[in-house]
Amino acid sequence: MLSVVRPVAAGEVIEARDVGVVRLGVDDATQVVLAGQRDAVIGRRAVVPLVAGQLLAPRLVGDSAGFPPNGQALVVVAVEPGMLPAGLAAGQRVALVPGVSPGGRTASDADAQAPDPVLGVVNAVGRPESASGKGAVTVLVDAGAVRRVAEMSDPRIAVLSASVKAVS
Repeated sequence: MLSVVRPVAAGEVIEARDVGVVRLGVDDATQVVLAGQRDAVIGRRAVVPLVAGQLLAPRLVGDSAGFPPNGQALVVVAVEPGMLPAGLAAGQRVALVPGVSPGGRTASDADAQAPDPVLGVVNAVGRPESASGKGAVTVLVDAGAVRRVAEMSDPRIAVLSASVKAVS
């Protein structure tokens, strides 16, 4: 069977170096791409994000990305050095919270003007390449929240547990 050996973003063309062969016993071989079908995968596109170690299934490979899903969008948030939560990784639930604008805020206008936090799931993390560079975190959010994220000044990222349903 074929497995993913390095992350592949939705829409990226799958290359030979992206997949490897694993040997496993499975009950239903129609649910996975067999090692002999490697040529049918190489050069096709990842329909959704693929992670290292994941077994390839026929529904994960196609001619175009099916990601993000309907009603959702990917947003990229720039993160200052030192503000990236330790261990932040794809798949974690997060809240994007407005930071303090360069001029600062008073307690009275902070509640009135700050956009509400936006909940999402981390899709990718780009760590800063230098101490002075910014990192980039790609987050899957509801499409209706895109404007709120764009209006946030210096957004902060809070990692949430799976049980958190709302943030105030």
